[in-house]
Amino acid sequence: MKKLVVSALLIPTVVGISFAEEQKKDWNLHAELSYVKTSGNSKAETFAAKAEATKIKNKNRFTAKASGLYAKADGTETASRWYLLGRWDRTITERLFWFLQGDLLNDKFAGFEYRTVWLGGLGYDIIKTDKHFLKGLASLGYAYQSYQDGGSDDYPTASLGFNYVWQILENLKFKEDFNYQTSLDDFEMYYINSDTSLQVKINTHFSLGVGYRIAYQNTPPPGVKSTDTTFLTSLIIDY
Repeated sequence: MKKLVVSALLIPTVVGISFAEEQKKDWNLHAELSYVKTSGNSKAETFAAKAEATKIKNKNRFTAKASGLYAKADGTETASRWYLLGRWDRTITERLFWFLQGDLLNDKFAGFEYRTVWLGGLGYDIIKTDKHFLKGLASLGYAYQSYQDGGSDDYPTASLGFNYVWQILENLKFKEDFNYQTSLDDFEMYYINSDTSLQVKINTHFSLGVGYRIAYQNTPPPGVKSTDTTFLTSLIIDY
């Protein structure tokens, strides 16, 4: 599974660069890479990557995302989280749009062999200025999750989220992606994900960034903590 998802992370990068060069930026690519390795009294290794490819054509907007986090400490695996997402937006007015979305999560340390959610809903570009951009999303769908202990569950779900970008300075950007998702069968089963980052541009294609991610599940499987947090410094590539 790990090799499969690493390949999935690399494919959008290669395809995105190819399209950017051959089709005059018909596709845009954003990638973040982070790697830390220590040795000596303690040995630890952490790898994280995130890639996003976007395309706008007429009234259609296409988004593909992939992210991965893998860590070992003294030869023992301590983190393994892989995530894929695809979304199609279709604009209705200048600000209003509907969308279809599917995603797939593999995170055994959060108790999941895999979790997939398929959604359809409406989005609205609440703020669109040179410095601020705020998008809101609301959707209904269906979730299926398979647990590490062998059990499984499926249920209808509802989701609310927003994406915010603040261009603080010409070379300094703040971003926040937030999502709340709940089961419509049991409102005590809900998930909150937050991805906060600050990016400093070096040149046209490269930036440095710091990010803080929170993944919370209100009713985790037995033996699993509710909250996972990750702090990363990354090299960012934009094409």
